[in-house]
Amino acid sequence: MNFKQLTLFIALFFGVTGLFQTKGQQSDTLRLDLNTALQIALSESPSIRVAEMEIQRVDYSKQAAWNNILPSLSASGQYAHYLRPGTMSIGGMVIEMPTQFNATMGLNLSLPLFVPALWHSIKMTELDMQLAVERAMASRVQLRSDVTKAFYGVLLAQDSHASLMTAYSLAKDAFEQANKRFELGLGSEFDAISAQVQMTNLQPTILDVEMGINQTIMMLQILMGMETAQPIKIIGNLADYKADISNVGNLFDLSMNNNSDLRQLDIQEQQLQRALMIQRTQKLPTLVAFGSYTYAGTGNKAGNNPFTGQPMDATRDWFSQGLLGGVQLNIPLSGIFTNRANERQTQNQIQQLATQRNALEQSLNLQVQTALNNMERAVQQAEAARGNQDMAQRGYEIALKRYEVGAGVFIETQNALQQLTQAQLSYHQAIANYLNSKADLERTLGYSFR
Repeated sequence: MNFKQLTLFIALFFGVTGLFQTKGQQSDTLRLDLNTALQIALSESPSIRVAEMEIQRVDYSKQAAWNNILPSLSASGQYAHYLRPGTMSIGGMVIEMPTQFNATMGLNLSLPLFVPALWHSIKMTELDMQLAVERAMASRVQLRSDVTKAFYGVLLAQDSHASLMTAYSLAKDAFEQANKRFELGLGSEFDAISAQVQMTNLQPTILDVEMGINQTIMMLQILMGMETAQPIKIIGNLADYKADISNVGNLFDLSMNNNSDLRQLDIQEQQLQRALMIQRTQKLPTLVAFGSYTYAGTGNKAGNNPFTGQPMDATRDWFSQGLLGGVQLNIPLSGIFTNRANERQTQNQIQQLATQRNALEQSLNLQVQTALNNMERAVQQAEAARGNQDMAQRGYEIALKRYEVGAGVFIETQNALQQLTQAQLSYHQAIANYLNSKADLERTLGYSFR
C-alpha cells in the first residue's frame, strides 16, 4: 500500500466513524419529566418566540413615539436650469433675461412646545407594551396547560398499555394452564378455547394503545417545539401523582386577579380611555417653534445687459437669504364641534368593553366551578377505583386458586381478570381526569407564572 492509498484509507475510516457518531447522537433518546418538558416548551415553542418578538416590536414603537417630541431637523436643496431664457415685458419691449440657473439650499428646524397629543401618544405606547407583555404571559399560561395535559395524556396511555400487557400476560398464563389441563384430560376443550379467545382479543386493543402512545408523544413534541424525529422517553407514571389527589376545597385562591384575559381587557379599557384623551386634545391649541436658514445662488450667462446694452460677463453669485426663527400657534376652531362624534364613538366602545368584561368574568367563574366539580368527582372516582382495584386483585387470586384445585370453573377466572383490568384502567383514568381538571383550573386562574 503506497502513501496515497494509506491517506485515502485513513480519511475514509474517520469519515465513516464520524458518520456513525453523528447518527448515534441524533438517535439519542431524550428522557423527559414534566418539569423538563415545560422548560423546553417555554424556551423553544414558536408561540413563545412570536410573543417575545411582538414585545420587541412594541418597544421599537415606543422609541419612535419618543422621537416625535425631539427637535426635527431637515435639509433641502433645489437646482433649476433654464432650458430657454426667461423674458419680461417693459413698456411694450420684450427683454430676454440672461439668467442661466437658480439654486437654493436650506435647513429647517422645528420643536413642539405644546402638543398634548404627543404626550398622550407616548402614554399609549406604554399601554401597548403592557398589553404585549400580558399577551406573552397568556401564551405561556396556555402553553403550560397544553403541555401539562399532553404529558398526562402520554402517562395515561403508557399506564393503560402496562395494565393491558399485564392482563395479556395473565391471559396467556391462563391459556397455557387451561390447554395443559385439556391435554391431560383434566379440563374441557371449551376452557382452552375460551382462554385463547380472551388472550387474542387483547391484542388489537394493545396495538391501538401503542399507536395512541406514539400520537400523544408526537403531539407533545409539537407543543414543545421539538422535531418529531427526536426520540423521547417519558419518565414516570400516573401513580407518582396520586399524592396530589386530595380535597380541593382549600387548594386554590379562586381570585380572578391573575386571569390574563381579564387583565388584557383592563389594559384595552385604559387604551380606550387614553384614545379618548387624545381625541379631546384635538380641541386644544398647539405651539411649535421653528427656524430656517436658506442659502441661494444664481448664474447669468455672458451677453449684453438687457437694460443698458453693455457687454456683461458670465457670473455665479451665492448669497444668504437670512436666518429665520419663530413660533407657530395653531388654534382649532371647527374641531371643537366636529370631534364630538369621535368622542362619543370611543365612549361607546368603552361601554361595550365593560359589558364584555362582565360576561367574560361570569364565564370564567363557571369554568372555575366546573373544574372544581370535575376535580371533586375525580377524587371520588379515584378512591372508588383504588378500592375496586384491590378487591379485583384479591378476587382474581381467589378465582385462580379455586380453578387450580378444581373447586371453581374457568369462567370465574376470566371474569375476575376482566374486572381486574377494568379496575386498573378506571383508576388510571380517574387520576388523569383529576390532573387535567387541575391544569384547566390553573390556566383559568392564571397564577402559574405570577
